[in-house]
Amino acid sequence: MKVEVRVLEKGEVLAQGLIVPLARKSTRWAAASLGSHAKDQGVYVIHHDGRIKYVGKTDGPSMDFGMRLRREFQETASQRRHIYPKLEALKVPPDIMVSLFPVEVICNFISVDGIDLTDNGLIAIFEAVLIEVYKPEFQAG
Repeated sequence: MKVEVRVLEKGEVLAQGLIVPLARKSTRWAAASLGSHAKDQGVYVIHHDGRIKYVGKTDGPSMDFGMRLRREFQETASQRRHIYPKLEALKVPPDIMVSLFPVEVICNFISVDGIDLTDNGLIAIFEAVLIEVYKPEFQAG
């Protein structure tokens, strides 16, 4: 069996970022900032001022980018846990950006031989590799 993962250069990841604003208490957060990918599943890379801050993934078949990123970027949804306080501490401008890798795109970066992987398996592998390669500043461990 063989699994190969191709990873983009950091600059390529940063170049495809979308501006995603924080939504402080009593402010509504809209998934519209994610464009047509709001309902997709996959891996996301949060970056700011040319530095990768966090790599995460949608968890399970019922979660999409819109739901997952709302939990990161909306104060009430985050319950001020996880990375929201770190995002809130960033100096804006420059904007906080997110690069999205839907599972359909991830398939272009992972090749397998002798094994079948589910979408969730592809997402988990891609997230783990990006964390190891990019070493995000907010990542635990």
